[in-house]
Amino acid sequence: MNIYLISANSYHLIEREIKKIILNEEYLTMNLREVAIEDLLKEANYFSLTTNKKIIVASNANFFGNGKITDKENELLINYFNNPNPETIIIFTSDNIDARKKIVKIIKDKYKLINIPPFNYMETEEEIKRYCRDNNKDIEYNALKYIMNNTKSLDCIYQELDKLFIYYGEEKLIKYNDVYNIVGSVIDDNNFHFVEAVINHNLKDALKIYQDLKIYKVESITLIMLLAREYRNMYYLKKYFEMNLNKKEIGEKLKMQDWQVTKLYNNSISYSEKELLNNLKKLSDIDVGIKTGRYDKDVALITFLIDCCS
Repeated sequence: MNIYLISANSYHLIEREIKKIILNEEYLTMNLREVAIEDLLKEANYFSLTTNKKIIVASNANFFGNGKITDKENELLINYFNNPNPETIIIFTSDNIDARKKIVKIIKDKYKLINIPPFNYMETEEEIKRYCRDNNKDIEYNALKYIMNNTKSLDCIYQELDKLFIYYGEEKLIKYNDVYNIVGSVIDDNNFHFVEAVINHNLKDALKIYQDLKIYKVESITLIMLLAREYRNMYYLKKYFEMNLNKKEIGEKLKMQDWQVTKLYNNSISYSEKELLNNLKKLSDIDVGIKTGRYDKDVALITFLIDCCS
């Protein structure tokens, strides 16, 4: 089999399937968010200098699902699928597929399509138990339930379990009290730190936290709303100070405690009212652009981060 398409909403599950295919062979990764389809197919057509077949993992091939490619790129793919290099294996990965697309139908008919649908509640429970067993661990039932109820994605669950495996070392049973203390409110903390990094023009940290939040399936539109709220509160605070309101009065207006007003004030010092309004306008335009389909939500947010943190 020369061409595979693996679809799952979990990076971990995709990696598991890749390992089953490649075993211990070396492979080349090409991220199709960064590499053109034409360049991928050129690489696929080059013969390997070794006796083994060349293996290429083409990640983020979301054009098999709700992503878009040009007619020319679609034609290039179909032509390659009809006449692939027998010495090359391509493993495409995507977080979703559209079974109506011709390129999906060709892979399903002629090659190997591995489509892992989202796990339901019971399947997720069994997957946690299996993952613990594979790592020589048992888990208390209420600890398992806590992890399921306090994480938003399967990849997030794997990440939290990996933390617990490190914490427990050789000890076998994962207990509820430890899970409660270790898992914590990761998403809320990261949301807070993301906003702080952007407000303080720290692009490196903002982008890193943003990528972490993507693992937890936090939507870009949610982060845009959080940033807009912070800029809006900073603008209101400046206006209230111009009206000679004291900290307590401002806190009542903004429904904040004294320490929150102080922190908001410290963050607002480096901003003029014009800058705050300008950032709010940009975020509003992005919000409308995303909802009307003019902007890609991730690209729009990253572009805003680069612009406002520079």
